Amino acid sequence: SSDLDPMAVTYGNTVTTKESKTGAVGTLLFNADGTYTANGTGPDGKPLSYAGKWSTKDSGATLCLTPTLPNALEPCSPLATHPVREHWTVTNSAGQSFDVVVTAGR
Repeated sequence: SSDLDPMAVTYGNTVTTKESKTGAVGTLLFNADGTYTANGTGPDGKPLSYAGKWSTKDSGATLCLTPTLPNALEPCSPLATHPVREHWTVTNSAGQSFDVVVTAGR
């Protein structure tokens, strides 16, 4: 059931992240099949879109992303369920902090 899936609130919705240090904004579209699409800004300042796979570990307490990019980090973050439109801050295993919000729809 979706009650047990900490990612359920993200399916069909848009996750927006803003990196605390750089202010870089990105969006993540998570799918129930363990895939996602990300849109943001690349190191060169140009729009960047890529796909990847996501997984949870620690009984759903940790979210790990595996982007399909060359030499990409595979960051993991603490995972907690938040209602749509609530902002929270998360710091991933690479030491990057993000302001995160889920908005309805895609």
